Amino acid sequence: MASENVTMLKVPWRIGPGEEIVLGEASIRRNSYGDLEACDRYGCVTARVPPERLVYAVPIPAIYRVLSATPFIYVDFSKRILIEEGEDYWTLAPIELEVYAGDLALVRLSPVMVKHTLIGDVNDGILARYHKADAVFDEEQLEYKLGTAIVRFIVRGSSVLLPGVGFNAGGVEFYVDEDGRLYYPLLEASVEGGLVSVKRMDAPPKKGLRPVELGNHSYYKYRRPLFPVPISYAASFTMKVDVVKRYLPQP
Repeated sequence: MASENVTMLKVPWRIGPGEEIVLGEASIRRNSYGDLEACDRYGCVTARVPPERLVYAVPIPAIYRVLSATPFIYVDFSKRILIEEGEDYWTLAPIELEVYAGDLALVRLSPVMVKHTLIGDVNDGILARYHKADAVFDEEQLEYKLGTAIVRFIVRGSSVLLPGVGFNAGGVEFYVDEDGRLYYPLLEASVEGGLVSVKRMDAPPKKGLRPVELGNHSYYKYRRPLFPVPISYAASFTMKVDVVKRYLPQP
């Protein structure tokens, strides 16, 4: 059975013999004998798997496929957005999939194109996974897309026109709502002058969400990191933004 809307399935996504799921550009198929084929635009992995063996896919942060060099994700907004103290905003960031047979990780897949960008200059800049998305004032205005997770960030400090938002995705725990939509943890963006610093709060972005679980335990709390990251999982994302100096005096 193929499904282009796997958000309607329970996370983690289980794939039995003769079943298939498609999430964006990522597809996972098993034939009637249980054999597996998992593909994205960057390649395929095939494996002979006993039909009784459980095969499943879990969402992981989009920092592993193709180039495992940074824990940061940067979302470039389609239009700059005016952010203000005490307000919150919503956008989308990419995810990846990790496919398992039992306890063995077989492959990681990206449902969307993998791009990277340098935020800042060559000497002091931050390498980040790049994604283009809208930013909105209310979650209801956000058009959810398969292969992504919803991001909410709240603002502390002065107002500024923000071209995008970045965050440290290393070791994150995902959350899911009743409709199967995925969420990254809550972010806090602090603005001081022309410097924006984004801290991950490691808390659900809103009420009514549950952590993505495997069995009776949170999958992300009990697993080892997939690769050593040279930057701490706790490191904040920082970048400079253009600030136009006032010409007219304040009233």
